[in-house]
Amino acid sequence: MRSLTFVALSALLAISSVNAQSSGSASATASASLALMSASPSAITADANNTAASGASVGKAFKYFMQVWLENNDYSTVAALPAYQKLAEQGILLTNYNAITHPSEPNYVAAAGGSNLGITDDAYYSIPANVSSIWDLVEAKGLKWKTYQEDIPSYGFSGFSAHNGSYVRKHNPAIIFDSIGLNDTRSANVVPANVLYDDIAANNVPAYSFYTPNITNDGHDTTAAFAGDWVTNFWTSISNATFLKDALVLITFDENETYSTRNQVWALLLGGVIPANLKNTTDNTYYTHYSALSTVEQNWNLGNLGRGDANQTEANVFSFVANALGVTNVNVTNVPMNNISIPGMLTNQSWNATHPKSTSTPLPSSSANSSASGSASASGAIAVTAVTGLGVATAIVAAVLPYLL
Repeated sequence: MRSLTFVALSALLAISSVNAQSSGSASATASASLALMSASPSAITADANNTAASGASVGKAFKYFMQVWLENNDYSTVAALPAYQKLAEQGILLTNYNAITHPSEPNYVAAAGGSNLGITDDAYYSIPANVSSIWDLVEAKGLKWKTYQEDIPSYGFSGFSAHNGSYVRKHNPAIIFDSIGLNDTRSANVVPANVLYDDIAANNVPAYSFYTPNITNDGHDTTAAFAGDWVTNFWTSISNATFLKDALVLITFDENETYSTRNQVWALLLGGVIPANLKNTTDNTYYTHYSALSTVEQNWNLGNLGRGDANQTEANVFSFVANALGVTNVNVTNVPMNNISIPGMLTNQSWNATHPKSTSTPLPSSSANSSASGSASASGAIAVTAVTGLGVATAIVAAVLPYLL
């Protein structure tokens, strides 16, 4: 099996060599365009654990930022449900918060990279390692980060799905970036969701985190009401955590359900940094998923990615934070629909699109930390088994090959 792995990796290197000499190819043009549009990651090879021992650094308005994403429901549907109304009493309801595009995956990518990068579907994408993301900015500042993923079968798992589809790659923004997915040190920060409770107990919650429920709990395969009950229970389960006293938590949806309407989604700010007089209030400032990026960037002086997060109209800082930071937001009166696909560099460059036969078969996982398993899913599904050496090589080829052909 080791020899097969060597053959697979050797083939990959050979393909890379041939591609590098093919300057006239379409993929070479695409790679050059990507390089031009993307700031180089500042810490791709950095040790993700070589950060402040406490896991957090004092920001201007908060020490910790966590976002929790739910799925595919219209603002009006969610706002009418008692569970969300009750939760909103504890924070600031953002009544003019908007997704970027449709469907799910490009929104998750945009929330991490400041752009959907041309992704227009939910296929298997591997964003080239020269494309920067919020995690590069966070690491460059010496901050810790993690993405907590329900039903992910192992640390840094890079496969298409697991637990009979309860976990899906398209809802895991960090692993989609090759600068993380192909780096064992950095991908170790992509962890099973139950690790959050261990981190809370150990006072080791990172400064920046992203929590993804499984597709039952997030409402994707259930209902807004089901997701409302889950998020209420989730918030209750962590509400006494020490880190929350200095935290800003964003709970939102990736996109709305009705594509023909404006892509407005329900979003709520919670956490101990919310002033008492602002709890159970609303904020009608125009925000998008880029606003979460710009708010984090401003709080820790991270700079920006030079994409949507730097577009002041699309990336207003959450108002109560903006006031504290002395940032002036833009008054957007002509609110865009944000409900169409946005083509670009990675359009039709997914593994699925390049190799259509793969669409019916989940891609293999990485063997790194294969003994670790995710928390039990709502359905009680069993975690997938780690793959062999050949599977690892296949996963690497799967991730990189679309950009080499």
